[in-house]
Amino acid sequence: MRRGLTLLALVPTLALASPQEAPAPLREFSSDAPVVPQVRVTGDVRLVGGMDTGFEPRREDGLSEHVVDGWGRASLATDVKLGASLRLVVEGRAFWRGGAERGFERARSAFEPYLGEAFVDLYTRRVDVRVGQQTLAFGANAVFAPTDVLNPRDLRQGLVLPEPEDLKLPVFAARALANVGPLTVTGVWAPFFVPNRYDVFGQDAALLQPQLGVAVPFPVDASVEGWVQPHLLETERPGLPGDVGLRVTGELGRVKLGGSWVWANEKLPQVTLDPELDALLRARERGEPADAALLLSLQERLRAGESLYTGRYARQHVVAAEASSLVGPVQLDVDVGFSPSRTFYGDRLRPLRKPAVTWVVGASQAEESKLFYSVTYTGLVVPGVGAQELLLLLEPGTARGQERAAFFHLLVADVRYSLLDDRLEVGLRGGFELTQRSFLVSPRAGWRVSEHLSVGLAAEVYAGPAFSAFGYFNRNDQVLASVRMTL
Repeated sequence: MRRGLTLLALVPTLALASPQEAPAPLREFSSDAPVVPQVRVTGDVRLVGGMDTGFEPRREDGLSEHVVDGWGRASLATDVKLGASLRLVVEGRAFWRGGAERGFERARSAFEPYLGEAFVDLYTRRVDVRVGQQTLAFGANAVFAPTDVLNPRDLRQGLVLPEPEDLKLPVFAARALANVGPLTVTGVWAPFFVPNRYDVFGQDAALLQPQLGVAVPFPVDASVEGWVQPHLLETERPGLPGDVGLRVTGELGRVKLGGSWVWANEKLPQVTLDPELDALLRARERGEPADAALLLSLQERLRAGESLYTGRYARQHVVAAEASSLVGPVQLDVDVGFSPSRTFYGDRLRPLRKPAVTWVVGASQAEESKLFYSVTYTGLVVPGVGAQELLLLLEPGTARGQERAAFFHLLVADVRYSLLDDRLEVGLRGGFELTQRSFLVSPRAGWRVSEHLSVGLAAEVYAGPAFSAFGYFNRNDQVLASVRMTL
C-alpha cells in the first residue's frame, strides 16, 4: 500500500517496468474454439486496512503522515466470445481510499470509478488485432522490462508490494500481432496520452517527504486534495502521434529471443520552476522574510500572464534485447535496455536528462508447487552525471563532487508457501537496494475461508538512509489486515 515514491526514482530508473502478462481475471480464447457464443463474468472486491506502528506529531507544512489508512479495489468484467474470430471484453473498476492523521485529524476519502480493460479482438488467418482499453506487455522478464513503458502506472501504493493487476493502468491502443516466418511481430499504437497516478503531498507515499525540505506551496482542503493531485505538477499534456512500439520474438532451440523498440512520452512530468519563484520558496522554507523587490517582480509577471513553472512530459526512445528459457522447474529471463535520454530527478525534484542502460535478470517458479518464488535483480548505470548533480534516491550524498557514472542495484523477491491443503499461505515480499543498503520487508499470511472468500494479515517495514530508495519512506511502517471476495 502507498509507497509511491520509492518510485519516483525507481519508475524512471527502471523504465517504469512492471510485470508483463500479469495474472489476468480474463481468459484468452483461441481462434479454433467452438463458434457457439460464450459469456464469462468475473469480479472481485478487496479491502485493506492499515495502522502505523509509530505516530508522529502533526506537521503544519502539509506533510503529515497518516496513522490510519484504508483502501479498496473492485472489478467486474464481462468476456464475450461472439464467434471463432471475434471477442469482446468490458471491465469496470473502482478504487476507494481513506486515511487520517494523528488524533484522527484531517480525515479524507475518495472514490474513483473508471474503465478497466475494454477491447475488441479480431482473429484472422494472418494477423490478430486488438483495439480498445488494454494492458500491454513488452519484454521477457515477468517482473521488470525496460521497454514496458506504454501503460501508465498507479504509484499511489508503490511498485514492489502491489499486486500486478493494480499497478498497470489500461490505456486505449491498437495492437496487431502476426507470425512472419519463424518470428512473432507485435506492433502497438497508443494515440492518447494518460499519465501516471501519484500523490504530490498529503499521503504517506507522496513525492514530497519531509526530509526533502520542500513544503506544500499553498493550503489545500482535505476534501478536494485527492482531485487536485493528478494535475498539480503539469502545465500541458502531449498530443499526437502518441506512443508506438514494436516487438519481434523468435525461438532458437529452447531459448526465446527477441528485441523491442518503444517511442513514448514519459508518464511523469518534468517540473521546472522559474528562478524568482524558486528563490521565494527557498526563503519561505528557511523562515526568512520575502524580498520586496522579488515579490513585486513576481506580481507584475503574474498580472502579465507569465507562467512561473512548467510541467511537461518528455519523449524517449527505449531499445532492448530479451531472452527467456525454461530450465527444469525454473523460468529464466534476461532483458537489457538502453535509452539515450531519460528523466531522472536531482535535489528538490529537479529533472535531469541522462542516457541510461538497464539490465534485468529474473528467476521464477514455472510449475505447480506448494512453494512459489520470484526473484529479480535489476541493475542500472547512468553515465555523465555532473560533479554538482545528484540522482535523488539512487545515490548517496557523498557521490557529489566529481563527474561519474552512477550505478544502482535492486533485488526484489516474492516467496510464498501453501499449507493445510492450500488453505493457509505464508510468504515474504520485499526489496533490497545495494547502493545505500536500504530495504523493504513485508511478511504476510493468508487464510482461504471458502472458495470465494480469503482474509490476510501483513506488515511493512522500511529501513535505510533518509535519501535512499526505501529509507525515504521509513516512517511508514505499518500492520495491515485484508479481505478478498471473488465471484
